[in-house]
Amino acid sequence: MKPLRLPTIQTLRTALTAATGRTGASSAELYVKAGCSLRIDAAPWRTGAASPPASEDWRLHVGRVEERGWALRAGGPGRALFLAESGALPAPGGWRRLNRHSLRAGSLRLPTPHRRRSSLPGLAGKDVPNDDSEAFGRQLIRDVLERTRAELPGSCLIRARIDDGASASILANSAGVTGRTRLRLVTVRLDFAVERDGIRGSCSLYRAAGDPSGFDAAAMATEIADRLTLATAATTPSLPAREIAVAPALASSLLALLGPLFRGRDGWNTLQRLTSGHSLGPPDLQIRDDGAVEAGWIRTPTDDEGVPTRAVALIRDGEPGEPLLTWEDDGWSGFSAAGCRRRSGWRSPPEVSHSHLYIQPGTDSADAIRSGIRHGCYLLDRAPGGRCRATLGVSDNRREAGFEIDATGFVVERDRILGAIPRTRLTGSIRELFRGIRAVGDDLRFLPVPGAVGAPTLLLTGLQLEPVAHD
Repeated sequence: MKPLRLPTIQTLRTALTAATGRTGASSAELYVKAGCSLRIDAAPWRTGAASPPASEDWRLHVGRVEERGWALRAGGPGRALFLAESGALPAPGGWRRLNRHSLRAGSLRLPTPHRRRSSLPGLAGKDVPNDDSEAFGRQLIRDVLERTRAELPGSCLIRARIDDGASASILANSAGVTGRTRLRLVTVRLDFAVERDGIRGSCSLYRAAGDPSGFDAAAMATEIADRLTLATAATTPSLPAREIAVAPALASSLLALLGPLFRGRDGWNTLQRLTSGHSLGPPDLQIRDDGAVEAGWIRTPTDDEGVPTRAVALIRDGEPGEPLLTWEDDGWSGFSAAGCRRRSGWRSPPEVSHSHLYIQPGTDSADAIRSGIRHGCYLLDRAPGGRCRATLGVSDNRREAGFEIDATGFVVERDRILGAIPRTRLTGSIRELFRGIRAVGDDLRFLPVPGAVGAPTLLLTGLQLEPVAHD
């Protein structure tokens, strides 16, 4: 694929002058993005084969897509517009369709240049997908298949999809803010099935990395084998809740539920009320948001408004650290802002969002956490289509913020599986969730949600489990 090419900052400033002149807007911002992606689809083949098929036996489809688009925000205190289109940025004389009537009721404020610079030394993901990416994707599918079959004989790959995308963006506003980013994101979805003791089960795994080499085939195979074992294990009638270990996938979903607690003034005030003069969590609990974290895969020096990203200690040593604030709240209660406005795509205006929200890994081995459960549960992930919600407000009428999430997993005893849990509802208060953390694992994993949310294996106590047949 061709290198991603963008207009210069000077070209954007010239276009901004033309757009503001046509509309009479007091401020404006232009955002231009170019992207390309490679998709590898592997459809079903000899599912009963005892060994991985040769590459020529795969029903493989490879597709390539390139896309380019731009977005304009313009306006002032009383009127504003948002315009987004695909294709190249219009030339300075190409804004004739805009005029003063293009602005509608609303308002627009844009950031001004910030003296603080991002600590990120360079831009991540400069390469675009190429023939090597295709070869690596093919090999990754084969490696995961081989390793899964070694862990759980008889496992069959039903479908695989790899999306390898690269993008570059450039931004300039009329106040002098500029920003450039390059990103590389590779996502993998694998669907597997197995039949054991007359029971057929299936599972899906969806993971992401900053480049094709960021995937651990052995770790993915273990996750798939765990899910297939769950899908074919006998159901257990009891749900001991004394000790609950949650795998990174479920721990990340729990953290995503809590995201609003860490953003803005309202979230911070709610988080403060949850402490009630006591520690929020154990001393080894660290929760951060960091646009430049090495383990992440959307590393950028600025957000999508050109504001520098930085590491924010949301929870420090089990206590509230600082909130994630936008540039508009910079200095509130003595806290500094961080770049935390992101676009879901170039067709969308920026919204408040984390970059890499994650629980910092601890020193406990994930294997030791699981094997140390005397009699409890090991929960793998959210139950497909299940409930996942949190009530985060704390008021005079509602003293406790709480959550509930449907999950799947096993009842275990000293690392021995006693039975499967097809679906259970994990519930409790946010206070109980934080204070019930007894161990933090060393196996940080990120999930591809808006932004990225990551967590290691956690050992929890003090929460409730109940079986769920249907929601």
